[in-house]
Formats: sequence, structure tokens, C-alpha cells
Amino acid sequence: AHRRAQRRGATKETTIEVSVDLDAPWCEADLPSGAQGAWTGNVMTSTTLTATVERTARIKTGISVLDRVLTELVRCAGIQVVVHCEGDRHIDDHHTAEDVAITLGQCLHEALGDKAGLARMGCAEGAHAAARCRAVLDLSNRAHFESDLSLDEEYVGGVDGEVVALAFGADGADVGGSESSSSPCDAICGGVLSSEMLHHVFLSLTMELRATVHLEVLEDSGAPGHTLDIALAASSAFGAALASASKLDPRRHGVVASSKGTLSQ
Repeated sequence: AHRRAQRRGATKETTIEVSVDLDAPWCEADLPSGAQGAWTGNVMTSTTLTATVERTARIKTGISVLDRVLTELVRCAGIQVVVHCEGDRHIDDHHTAEDVAITLGQCLHEALGDKAGLARMGCAEGAHAAARCRAVLDLSNRAHFESDLSLDEEYVGGVDGEVVALAFGADGADVGGSESSSSPCDAICGGVLSSEMLHHVFLSLTMELRATVHLEVLEDSGAPGHTLDIALAASSAFGAALASASKLDPRRHGVVASSKGTLSQ
């Protein structure tokens, strides 16, 4: 059976749509740059047009750093994912990041089904610049998350008050003339992710995926901005471990990888 799931929802904080297809391969057009160049302007049949639209980038949360983290995870997992979210980013990044992670985890769990015949476990490393991370993942239905991610900067990538000064001037006035940005909070929350919420994203994703996940930092420069390198390395490792764990193992002959013959419910 084709392994896919989709969820939509709306609250006072967010409007969200997420879909997951574990058996449709990720492709370069799933990158934001690929989305812009996927259609050349040539006349297409309805079938070709649908196929093109379906493979273009679909991770749009309104938080560019979160988009990068999720895109890296999906790329290394080798799956197709759609994430659309409109959230109350004028307040902060909490509701958007949390709801995206929760809904994505729920879709992944649903798409994986009873996990019969799956390898179930995966271990992988990911690297970005000077950072290297390892992820150990077990699709156990026992939700547990551990990590030692060194998130010692307020924002992923080390964004600080300088961004506000550049965007709004010393007195807080918008020097860019943008009508869409009305406060320094808009500039921060519209582009970056707090380090606290990065941890929460991995935690919420793991809990709703109902997996056991351990993330470990193997190398880290500690230089200013190193938290972005850690975030992308951890995402790569998480995605690659998920790819290994979710693969069908022919040696299982369709049986759940458990001595009990079933996983915890």
C-alpha cells in the first residue's frame, strides 16, 4: 500500500496543512530554488502540470530558518512532504514551530502504519560546515527524545539585536520602507527561529512520530552562528536515520521487527 497521510487544521494561532508521501522520492525541485524554476512557461498537459506542481517546493512556514531545517530533514529522508503554515509570527515563533512539528510528526506516524516489515531502526550522521551530529532513531511507538545540542545562542545562527538595528535603525523606525513589517518583532520572527524552539521542534516531532530518538553533537566549532550549523547537521542526521528506519526490509517478510510480534500502541 502507498504510505501517505495528510492533515489540515486551523486554530486562533495557526492555519496549517501538512502531507507526507513516504514512497514518492524527494527531488531537487523540492528545494525553494527548484520551486521557482520548475515551470519553464511551456504549455503543459494537465497531467504534466499536476506532476510539476506536486514536485515543487512545498515547505513554507513563514520562518525561513525552520524552512531550511525541515527541507534538510526531508531531503535526507528522501520523501515528499508538503508543509503550509500561516501563524501568529507577529507574537513569536512558538505556535508556528510547534504546530508544524506536531502535525508533521502525526502525518509521519500515520503514513508509517503498523510498521510491519520495516527495518524499524536507523543510525546516521549529518554534517554542515564545522558541525557534525549523529541521530539514532527507533520507530518503537515509545516516544522519547534525548539530545545534547549546544544551543547557546538565543536565535539559531546567532541573530541578535544587530538585525533590528539594520532593519529599523537605532530608533526602531523602519529604514527599509516596507509596509509589511511594522515592528522589530516582525523582522526577527519572520526569518529566524529561536534556539529554544529548535529543540522543541525536534522534541515535538519525535513525540508525535512516537519514536525513540537520540541526537548527539560529535563536532562543533562553537563559533558565532554555530547553532545554524548544528541545526542543519542534526536535521540531516535525523532525516537519514528516518530513511533507514522506514525502509521495507525483505528479511522481515512483512512481520513487525519486535520479539513480541507487535509494537506498543
